[in-house]
Amino acid sequence: MIWIASFPRSGNTFVRNILHDVYGLTSSEYHMEEDHPLEADYADHPFVKTHLLPAQLDPADPGIKAVYIVRDGRDVMVSMAHQRRDIVAPGSDFYENLKAAIIAEKDSFFGGWSKNVEAWTKRAGLIIRYEDLLADPVGQIERIREICRLPAPDPSKIPSFEALKEGKAAYGARKTWGYTDEESKKLADKAFRKGKTGGWKEEMPDELHDLFWIYHGPHMEKLGYTRDGSISLPDPELDHSFLQKLGLTVPPEPAQPFKVLLEANKMATPDNDGVKRYVAGLIDGLIPLTENVNSKWQFDLLINKEIISLKKYASLKEDGFDRAQLEKQYGLTSRKHKRGFFGQLESVIRYILPDRWIKWLTDNNIHLFHKVYYNIKIATLFLFFLLRSAILFLPRIIYTAYLHNKQDKEGYSIPGINSRYDLIHVPLQQHYRPFTRVRAPIVFTIHDYTHKLFPDYHTRINIKNAENGLRFIEKQQAHIINVSESTLSDSKKFLSLPDKNQHLIYEHVDEDKFIHRIDKEECTEVLKKYGVRLDMPYLLILGTIEPRKNVNNSIKAFQLLHKKHKDLNLSLVISGKQGWKAKSFSAYSNLITFTGFVDDEDLPALYSQALALSYVSFYEGFGLPILEAMRCETPVVYGMNSSMPEVVGKGGLGADPSDIEDICDKYEQMYFDDQLRKQLSIEARKQSLKFSTRKSVLELLGVYEEIIENPNKN
Repeated sequence: MIWIASFPRSGNTFVRNILHDVYGLTSSEYHMEEDHPLEADYADHPFVKTHLLPAQLDPADPGIKAVYIVRDGRDVMVSMAHQRRDIVAPGSDFYENLKAAIIAEKDSFFGGWSKNVEAWTKRAGLIIRYEDLLADPVGQIERIREICRLPAPDPSKIPSFEALKEGKAAYGARKTWGYTDEESKKLADKAFRKGKTGGWKEEMPDELHDLFWIYHGPHMEKLGYTRDGSISLPDPELDHSFLQKLGLTVPPEPAQPFKVLLEANKMATPDNDGVKRYVAGLIDGLIPLTENVNSKWQFDLLINKEIISLKKYASLKEDGFDRAQLEKQYGLTSRKHKRGFFGQLESVIRYILPDRWIKWLTDNNIHLFHKVYYNIKIATLFLFFLLRSAILFLPRIIYTAYLHNKQDKEGYSIPGINSRYDLIHVPLQQHYRPFTRVRAPIVFTIHDYTHKLFPDYHTRINIKNAENGLRFIEKQQAHIINVSESTLSDSKKFLSLPDKNQHLIYEHVDEDKFIHRIDKEECTEVLKKYGVRLDMPYLLILGTIEPRKNVNNSIKAFQLLHKKHKDLNLSLVISGKQGWKAKSFSAYSNLITFTGFVDDEDLPALYSQALALSYVSFYEGFGLPILEAMRCETPVVYGMNSSMPEVVGKGGLGADPSDIEDICDKYEQMYFDDQLRKQLSIEARKQSLKFSTRKSVLELLGVYEEIIENPNKN
């Protein structure tokens, strides 16, 4: 037997009837419908139809061959909404049916369109698009010969849509379920509505189209379905397996793949700041390339001087390795710093001195004591080592110096780095040091210029490192990737680089994770976990708590709002770790909840339940939390500066971060104007669709290729 699998309303019945009428082959079905028993001999038929997921099948043997029928998910959703209104729940609301089918809450609707597609496109050896089937029925069915023998076809017997609608076909309208001809005819008239493609354009409202693309856009694009309704070729790099299974032309294996090294030291750090999220998202976006045996790209990751192939990293991740296991596998253990005498003295001083003194000491480098101690210790040990070495190991010192010089020229003790890679990508300019002597082209990602624009918000060492990185970029005339138009504009001010070396590629977030959560029980559990009050709505502030994020003025605006409206039923939730020179806000009222760090898995629920995200920063290079919130349909109160208006679009309200009254006014609008907030939520969802992992990765590969193929133009 061979499985003929599909999501409902995708053309499975049409395929069964073609096999029956044109090839003389029977089929059965496998389902879990309680009101109709399975045929006892269903597994004896050459083909068995199913809408279930692979894990639900019996027999469960993964060796049984399978064909997957897929249809534009928007047409499927519209068809299911009509089926529910006309057959399953007569008189039900079409709009609500359509919305429910798109969301597929709690794995209803056979797990949801994307889950069904993802599972079966991996399991099946062949994929047939319904649209291709309508254009060439016999040609598409003939592809099944790749996995089994078929009799000679009789194209003159292709079943018509009219036959299906009139209940005259061999399968459909529950003929095999014991229905009479009259009952089948009535059911068929409702079940087979139009049989055409693109009908969603007439019946799917714009806001539900956006909702559909939030939930299912990534899987649609892999199959070649586009936002405008046309069908294109899947990408030969990211969608190689889809090209193969759809029977489309696959590019040949390249003679020599492009080899790229991605510096990824952030992956070994315990924090989860914006740069680490950027690197993690970039790696996840590139992982599909490892599944493409014909890919012209080969990626390695550099983590703590260890080079790890992207394919190996992907394999470990798929096997369920967490960060700690990855560190153990590659010796990437982050050692805890043991504080010495002066380090302990520093802690005592912080405990004893008043907060205003602490601020002054911090601004004037409180680490001075520790640095003196550290430098004395290093100098003493170094002198002792030199003396001992001079007496006992002078020859070895000479040889070691020779090796060090040789390795330094090859790039910070990473042997062979020049000969192994066509390009190196460094996602943070402060991490330039390992590559000061490499000859391969280097691409840097520039996230922001806060160290220049707001130096008071940074430590001296961070300013120095960031500035040194920029000077290295200028010296090398390297290419840079700016994460927003705003950052690109700043780069043109602060860097002497030709325009052709400056590129714009927006950041992106995990599309599968950041989706509006409608399960109230799930959301309530998350709110309880972080101590969020359940008796009132809340505004959410998320991000590292540092001066640039303007938490202080946001809190003052919140307090001002409560002074204006004495009985205001609104709380403020502040989530994030303490950052540069962060002040303590522990003395504020019980209307403000500090959650500390929030796990990534819990963020969508926290966003989804928020009245709005407050992100009134003084400056942002991009602002990932803004995009995360908007994908969860949460509008944003944002700072009217830098990249934020560009990222938010019409999905929020802008405020002057220095004007507490202005921030308060925007909070007030969000709270009291329900219609405005609803419209902003719809606009936030729409705006978020302008950013995607797929788009960013494809643009990045394009930049890589341009640089590698034109090395003399850098």
